[in-house]
Amino acid sequence: MWKNLLVLMLLPLLAACSVVMATSGPECKDLSVLKRGTDRYQVLAELGQPVATEVEADGRKCDIFKFMQGQHGAVKAGKALLYGAADVLTFGVAELVTTPVEGVAGKGAEIKARVLYDAQNRVDEVQVLGDGRWIPVQSIGDGTGQG
Repeated sequence: MWKNLLVLMLLPLLAACSVVMATSGPECKDLSVLKRGTDRYQVLAELGQPVATEVEADGRKCDIFKFMQGQHGAVKAGKALLYGAADVLTFGVAELVTTPVEGVAGKGAEIKARVLYDAQNRVDEVQVLGDGRWIPVQSIGDGTGQG
């Protein structure tokens, strides 16, 4: 009897798709690198290679970035713990809700930005071309981490 109860309690952990989904996904990029004065190489190191690089008529370099903005590691861990607890308490039934929710909310948000640099290759101007985040925790170019 105890063996059957143990198997029944561990069964949700085998089907914990939302827990795995919560811990995977794109990493959170530090958007503070887009503040005025940041060196271009720091921007490239954080955001990766731009989808396009152009030279403006006035000679300034311009990068177009397109990337997925993920969630901080602590947020991922918290969601995984919450989903795991819900799985155990509901014997796996919570997966019917948590998996689709994580499938939509956990995939990250696409951000597109145009970054213009000055003559010293430092960020001069940032234009947000698209921001798919539901709740912007960090403003683009803001080093405070607050939205």
